[in-house]
Amino acid sequence: MSGYDFEDVGSFASSRDAEDWARRNGIDVRDLNFRNTGQGEAVELSIRRRSNPDRFDDTHDGRRRGFFG
Repeated sequence: MSGYDFEDVGSFASSRDAEDWARRNGIDVRDLNFRNTGQGEAVELSIRRRSNPDRFDDTHDGRRRGFFG
C-alpha cells in the first residue's frame, strides 16, 4: 500500500477486534494496516490518514492503547 500515509491507532487483542472497532467507527477495512506484535494474536493497527474520522469510539473490542490512552 505504498503511497499512503498511515496513522497509528493502537493495540488490539486480535485483528478481528481491530476490524470490529474499525467497522463501528465507519472505517473501511481496506484502509487498515496490521502489524503483529509478537505477543500471541495481538496486533498494532494503523489506518490510512484520509479515512481517519474526527472521533473514534475508544471503549470496545479489546482496544489496549491508542489516541486516548
